[in-house]
Amino acid sequence: MHSNNLPSLTYGFNSSESFLTRIPASAKIVLVLVFALCIALLPSISAQLFLLGYSLILVFLAKIQPRTLIRRLLSLDGFLIFLWVTLPFSGPHGIELALSITIRTHAAVFAFMALLGTTSMGELLYGLRTLAIPQKLVLLLHFTYRYARVFVEETEKIYTSMTLRMFYPSLSLKTLRAYGNLIGMLLVRSILRSERVAHAMELRGFDGSFHFLESPASPKEWDNFRLGALYILLAGCFIL
Repeated sequence: MHSNNLPSLTYGFNSSESFLTRIPASAKIVLVLVFALCIALLPSISAQLFLLGYSLILVFLAKIQPRTLIRRLLSLDGFLIFLWVTLPFSGPHGIELALSITIRTHAAVFAFMALLGTTSMGELLYGLRTLAIPQKLVLLLHFTYRYARVFVEETEKIYTSMTLRMFYPSLSLKTLRAYGNLIGMLLVRSILRSERVAHAMELRGFDGSFHFLESPASPKEWDNFRLGALYILLAGCFIL
């Protein structure tokens, strides 16, 4: 496999050039993991609000497109609405708990958007290998991401062929049997495709590792100082 395959393995945010795009993926992964631990373990509302502001700074530095940000927020807040409808009536601390979950969720989503919006899939895999993540796990993540869309397309093709044969979903035994056949056919096609892909890779000399996973990051002189400032600023959440 060659690096020509990398453009098809991106998250599609198409963020503008920012200093975060020049930072090695391993440094960004560590930053976001530390951030996730802080947002999960710190119970103080003031600390959580600090982390929410910190995540917004990351989004600003990543130059995520506003349309993408709004689309992600709409899908997230649609779920949190049900939380606010039910949780405040569950006990004396219901409102505080709902507020805490809302802040934590938004902060985590913003931080991971900043990471994924400035990191291609190839860079992310390379960063994981730099952090001594097992090669087999990295390969599993790669193929899961690469063929998830193929899996969905196969499902759509099978379901389309079923509807063309006058299939209408209902609660009958016939419908359940049809869905069972769909799942079985999907498994069979997935196995056959995996075998074809494995044979094609072996013929191309695949030895269990991706040699194109080279870090494209090229930090400028002040980028490392900016990254260090982000780590120092993150430590401020422990003061609150």
